Amino acid sequence: MSSHKVTFLPNKQTSAFQTGTTLREAALDLGILLDSDCAGIGTCGQCRVRATGAVGPVTDIERELLSPEELASDTRLSCQATIQGACLCTVGDTPRIAEQQIMTEGKSLHFPFCPDTRQVVVRVTPPEVGDKHFDLEAIENHIREHEPRLSQPTLEIIKAVPAVTRESEGRLTAILDQNVLLRLEKGNSPRPLYGVAFDIGTTTVVGKLIDLTEDRTLAVASALNAQEPFGADVVTRAKYTIENPGGLQRLHQLISDQLSSIIEELCEKAGVTPSDVWKCVIVGNTVMQHLALGVDPHHLVISPFTPALQGPVTASAGELGLRMASRGAVYFLPNLACFVGGDITAVLVTLDLESSDGLHLVVDIGTNGEIVLGSRKRIVCCSSPAGPAWEGASIAWGMRAAYGAIERVDLQGDDLAYRTIGNGAPAGICGSGLMDLAALCRRTGIVDESGRMLADDKAIDVPGPLKARTGARETGAFLRIAPARDDSWVELTQRDVREIQLAKAAIASGIQTVLHEYGVQPDEISRISIAGAFGNHIRGQDAIDIGLLPRVPAGRIHFIGNAAAAGAEAILRSREARAKAERLAKIVDYVEVAGRPEFQDLFVDCLLFP
Repeated sequence: MSSHKVTFLPNKQTSAFQTGTTLREAALDLGILLDSDCAGIGTCGQCRVRATGAVGPVTDIERELLSPEELASDTRLSCQATIQGACLCTVGDTPRIAEQQIMTEGKSLHFPFCPDTRQVVVRVTPPEVGDKHFDLEAIENHIREHEPRLSQPTLEIIKAVPAVTRESEGRLTAILDQNVLLRLEKGNSPRPLYGVAFDIGTTTVVGKLIDLTEDRTLAVASALNAQEPFGADVVTRAKYTIENPGGLQRLHQLISDQLSSIIEELCEKAGVTPSDVWKCVIVGNTVMQHLALGVDPHHLVISPFTPALQGPVTASAGELGLRMASRGAVYFLPNLACFVGGDITAVLVTLDLESSDGLHLVVDIGTNGEIVLGSRKRIVCCSSPAGPAWEGASIAWGMRAAYGAIERVDLQGDDLAYRTIGNGAPAGICGSGLMDLAALCRRTGIVDESGRMLADDKAIDVPGPLKARTGARETGAFLRIAPARDDSWVELTQRDVREIQLAKAAIASGIQTVLHEYGVQPDEISRISIAGAFGNHIRGQDAIDIGLLPRVPAGRIHFIGNAAAAGAEAILRSREARAKAERLAKIVDYVEVAGRPEFQDLFVDCLLFP
């Protein structure tokens, strides 16, 4: 099979690819990341490029997802357009990471500053002839005054003991993490010691650089997850590792390189050296943690849905290829269940369910919704696949929370008023805007209980100016929200409403399942904590009015931001927080919603709007 020269603009990256290779496959091979929520199966329509030269004919999928104007201007879907000869491909030149609105902060309980990673000054008395003296044991005996459970050091450290002891005349500094000796250095002058707390989300990655000697946050950085082009959800990414030889190594390398790049960015911001970073705490959902460790996740997505391990896991930076102190410790929180990962363990670290008399519901709303219900009596959890609607995928004008996204919609008088991120021209609707719209349409009668969208003469009780925004076409009713590019309108469509129903029903039915497991009614919930970036931008009453959350007084709903990142940071700063995470992993019970005979009936009931 012949190869052909393909050039990607604007970065002028060129390589040769075989006939039939898609432009998406070629781009990924060159490290060019294209927007794609469907991992290249041709359903999201996001991987638009401009292609000229010898490119395969337009496919039926492209005719469905691209307008005639786009096709006329050589716009193609990179997952559909195949290389047939030499060609030129232009990708968007707007940095996606800079546009994205990523939440980095969350609320947390207070823990005393007492990090697992620390330095111990060691003074070994020089031996005399006739003494029963062993260098290593003398060093260990001194360290055990600070760490009684000191483990056997590595052979690498043992080999360094004679030289470092003599060269420093017995004056040493030991770097420890938990009960493990990471390094022995000459001299009694402790070095700078830093750590990074990472939250690896399916969509975004957040990192915080912490001074582990003075308890200071030095820098924060975030980015879109580099694995995103291989699927918007964890199941798609896990399937990629099954269906593509080398897929696991590729996804592992992507996240490892990204974590290293964030470490370097954090250090540059703070004016410190990456080799002085001696600890990373990593939280993520179960699949993300498997991929970050390089552990095969494919049994997670086939029955009986079994993770390779619960954890916690501590590995060295060198083993994972992270650009920091090579012997530095990388700690992964324990997972709670198949699709309830270490990120939810981290969220629970920031709360007090295990000591609370009142019943506390915790919900992390995302592509996969994680739900925890508990008190000092018992804690149960479950997961429910909400799909990517709240991220903007599968929505006609959906987009992530980036510049130009409509994030807030209100009824002002008898008409709509909206606000975009950055106050720019409307480019689409993000999750919080969708929630507002769904609640507003339900309250005003544009959408009925079944989710049917009314338009024109059927919306008889809708205020005049709002009614004038409604309309219908062959594909169903729609509501015009705001003027957009090319004389078009940002709209909410009937299909969008159905996607919102599916997403909210997944969360609501999961909540109903854990309530049933616990044997309680919704009004017995004393507090609801909403975690995650999306959850922090919604209104509690909206979530109640569309049936996503139980009908409780809105004052019981609290938004705790990126509590997963806050939990990772707490664990980096305090061994008490780490010990709490490991205790929680042992006591939280898991409920498998899909295996329950009543779940399908619950799900169908939850599709309805209240």
